[in-house]
Amino acid sequence: MKASDLIRREIASVFTETGAPIEAHARCGPFGLRLGFASQDLAGMFLPAYIQSKPETADLDLRFIAASHHDLSALVPEAAEKPRLLIEDGIYSVWQPAMIPVLYAVDLTARRGIAWLPKGDAPPWIRSRPAISLIHALMRDTPWCAVHGAAVGSDAGFTLLAGEGHSGKTTAALACTKAGWLYAGDDFVAVNSETGRIEPLFCSARLRPALVETFQSFVGKTIAVSDFNGEPRHELSLADLGDRIGGGQLRATFIPRRRGAAAPEFTPAKQSDAFRALLPTTSYELPGWPNEIASKIAKIAGLAPVFIADTGTAPMEIPAAFAHKLDQL
Repeated sequence: MKASDLIRREIASVFTETGAPIEAHARCGPFGLRLGFASQDLAGMFLPAYIQSKPETADLDLRFIAASHHDLSALVPEAAEKPRLLIEDGIYSVWQPAMIPVLYAVDLTARRGIAWLPKGDAPPWIRSRPAISLIHALMRDTPWCAVHGAAVGSDAGFTLLAGEGHSGKTTAALACTKAGWLYAGDDFVAVNSETGRIEPLFCSARLRPALVETFQSFVGKTIAVSDFNGEPRHELSLADLGDRIGGGQLRATFIPRRRGAAAPEFTPAKQSDAFRALLPTTSYELPGWPNEIASKIAKIAGLAPVFIADTGTAPMEIPAAFAHKLDQL
């Protein structure tokens, strides 16, 4: 039996043989999701990251299950310690081993997907962006792209914050959100590579302990404190922001850098700088179709002016500086 046929059969069996006592609906970028969780523990693990909303249509029926609910060990590759990507006959499947393995698979024809946790647990970065690889698969034949970056917006438009980890994206995004801006994400956001429309994928954020005092109001919404690989984070759910979680039109791309400025400063940058800031982590985290990802990100990088943003030493000065810069464009 072909691997794709086996995966398709196992996905179908999950939906016919495994119940989903906890159900919910969510919007994730341009898509509506129907979510099913095989236990309260799984719902508590993943549901806080989703923007719960009843869409008109469900683009994906997604089930979260553990080994205790359904045996999918037949889908684990023989070299289980190595990651595996399968794209074949309308099936997209990713095996992520690590210390806490996860299996994702989607039947793109039936629009049914599964997230299987062999150990009943998931790493914190997966909890904060659950099943993002399946959303990536849904986007393949659309102009949309899941982009590694943060995004916030005001009346002047949205800024996409691009850069590697620890560059200051979360600090800037939460500072602007605290000041009343719309929040679209601090880790991955959806961007339309043709129109520049930005939409949130999740309502989560991951905050370093050093910033707890600055953003104490958000820490009150902490799901848990993770300490994975020696990197402690407050895992936040910002679902209580309600209508302030939303999207809008890209107005500028800011590349946060900490260069020692006392107050935020901006330096004009190039489209190629935005491309280099967005591509590496996006393509690393989202398996499959690297050429399509690069093409979409190249278009996104050219949709709006690009600036290096030294965000300074006082986070709450960032919103006014960002707003002033956007108003000048």
